[in-house]
Amino acid sequence: MVAELDTSKRVRELAVMLRQAVIEEDGSIPAGDHVERLIAERVIALAHDLGVAQRTVLDRYMTPDQIRIWARTLVARQHEAEHLANDAPPVEVDQRDGLLVLAAFGVCGVLAMRNADRHQHVDPMVVIKDALDSTVHVSAPLYQANGQPVRIGGVTLVVGRKVISMTVQALSNGWWDCTCSAAHRADGGCALQDRLEHELAVLGGWINRSEHLPR
Repeated sequence: MVAELDTSKRVRELAVMLRQAVIEEDGSIPAGDHVERLIAERVIALAHDLGVAQRTVLDRYMTPDQIRIWARTLVARQHEAEHLANDAPPVEVDQRDGLLVLAAFGVCGVLAMRNADRHQHVDPMVVIKDALDSTVHVSAPLYQANGQPVRIGGVTLVVGRKVISMTVQALSNGWWDCTCSAAHRADGGCALQDRLEHELAVLGGWINRSEHLPR
């Protein structure tokens, strides 16, 4: 239902309005069809809550004023998240663990591409973008450190954690197809997720270095 709605002419028009309104509020919004899906999901939810047709919501409730109010809310949440992210305590990562974290970002990106059309719960396009950004922001200090431990903090740390945790959540809940060849456990987990969670622990600063996972 979302897939059909987010390609409609009216939703595309509203997406242009929302993008422009977010920019005017000094915010940013991901490229691609993320905004169209966001609007479609909001329309469906409002139609359900109000007991009206989706077309009624599009025509009567998605006004320019409502779009601007929505944009201000989105930007306020962005700024709040950025503020919290900048306050994240840094974590020290050695070269070996740092390289494994980079590999985890790559795995997350591949899984997101494999599940590009399964965005109902976790948006693969967000994971792909954040995985690419995290790879750049973590690999640069690792390279410059010449084998010495590096400190990762702020937005880089928060986004990196989000990339891995979103991917594990999507796999464990069955929202995404997994690339592992073995059957998942009763809790939804698997060896691939165990490795991702291990690298998440590196970024979380709670790594148990005595623990060895199968590679």
